[in-house]
Amino acid sequence: MSLEIRKSSKWWYGVFMVNGQRTVINLGVPITGRRPPKRTMLGDDEFERSRGRAMQAYAKQRKKMDEDRTGEKALTKLAEMKTGREVSFPMLIDLPQHWEAIPRRKTPDGRYAHQCKTTLERFAAFVVERQRGADEFVSVKPETARAFMAAEEARGVSPKTWNDTLKLLRATFRHLHPHLNDGSNPFHGLVTKATETVNREPFTVEELKAITEACAGDDFIRPIIVTGMCTAMRRGDCCMLKWDDVDLKAGFITVKTAKTGETVDIPVFPMLRDELQRALASTGGKGCCFPEQAQMYTTNPDGITWRVKQVLAKALKSPTGPNTPEPSVSTDEVRTKGLAYIKGLGETSKAENMRVVFTAYVDGQNLKEVMAGTCCSRGTVSNYLNELERDTGFPILRGKQRALKTDGLQTERENGKRRASVHDFHSFRVTWITLALAAGVPLELVQRVTGHRTVAVVMKHYFRPGREDFRQALNAAMPQFLVNGHKKSETKGEVVLSPKDEIRRIVEHVTPRTWKKDKARILQLLEIV
Repeated sequence: MSLEIRKSSKWWYGVFMVNGQRTVINLGVPITGRRPPKRTMLGDDEFERSRGRAMQAYAKQRKKMDEDRTGEKALTKLAEMKTGREVSFPMLIDLPQHWEAIPRRKTPDGRYAHQCKTTLERFAAFVVERQRGADEFVSVKPETARAFMAAEEARGVSPKTWNDTLKLLRATFRHLHPHLNDGSNPFHGLVTKATETVNREPFTVEELKAITEACAGDDFIRPIIVTGMCTAMRRGDCCMLKWDDVDLKAGFITVKTAKTGETVDIPVFPMLRDELQRALASTGGKGCCFPEQAQMYTTNPDGITWRVKQVLAKALKSPTGPNTPEPSVSTDEVRTKGLAYIKGLGETSKAENMRVVFTAYVDGQNLKEVMAGTCCSRGTVSNYLNELERDTGFPILRGKQRALKTDGLQTERENGKRRASVHDFHSFRVTWITLALAAGVPLELVQRVTGHRTVAVVMKHYFRPGREDFRQALNAAMPQFLVNGHKKSETKGEVVLSPKDEIRRIVEHVTPRTWKKDKARILQLLEIV
């Protein structure tokens, strides 16, 4: 038995050995009377009475801990008998490693795995701070789980992110403790939120032409964009396309998609064939069709996305859109703004060095002259000038090729910390499906190209026709007495088109997208004539 007192506390403490570790617990018994110089010495009567109460509290705590340990052993033994395998109780700090070791049919993507492990680390830190003494995974209480999800909501995450976090934690508990029933899962009973889905918007034919023109001179990103346009494949499948999956003689691509594992058959359109022929001459038909792009996707997939968005921003520019030219700024305005920023840094050596570099550069010196005059390295000079340009919002570096703004490719969402993307690489997939279905391609053939397993996913998230396309498709498909039902008959003073006039109208408005249905309608009207 061991009691402990602290100079800065009025309480008695008990010292216990738990799993080989020294643990000190506040016994909840106040120290009364006059304290002796040392704990082992006798004090006055009141002090000794408080010592006696502390000894009784210590004995109760020791008995409770022994009973808990016995109950834990019994629970472990029962679980082992039911499951037929040894039961362990992982520590909270080891959650990411245990999650990574869960058996899976498919290895998680690196980026997704990083997000999951970061969430688990944040959860473990929250539990340690919120629930004192909870260091094991199984000791998490339902109220702690609810408090964590409330904290996630307070962070301002979107309902989808909140749901993903809940599903991750609930599934992790279930996988690591399969012997526990659902009621023992601290996340049991929490209900997912209604999500706000912001679908990508398809490109029009005119926009597709503008995109191909915008990337015509970019030999790096053009092949990926053309592949996405012509195949409806996802970004990774386009970048990692291999020659083993391409049959130029038959004119087909047969590939297993990375996301779903479905095998798809895609005809090679002439525009894509031209890109593949160029790639064939440089690669010899071995390995990846686009090796440089595959390398970037493997090491920096966001680099592919950034380049695609730059092309889209250039192609979809508008007078009030994301690519409006920056207003011209005089040298005096740049100098005033830059010096004001430097002054805000305080009297530091960095501020003084930045002031010397900035003043010399604004006065007209080039980078080499600034480096020679200030004895700063090229990296230091560049970092100073880039920091000033970024934080002041003024163009400072001369001759710098600045990236186009891509704000116009996104839209605000009702909830969440980030804006939703409506035009990006995945929009090529949406566009392909929308054009194919609107042109009358059977849904079964579309699914054979895209690899979607259910019709619901295609119709809910990918078939996004514009209103005018929607109207034309319905007008061409529905019976004429419904389509023309708003027109009054000749006996009531209004005009109804004759079959010949209807044929003339169809011929005048025929498009490559509707010519098949227009042809069928014309043949039907010719029979009437």
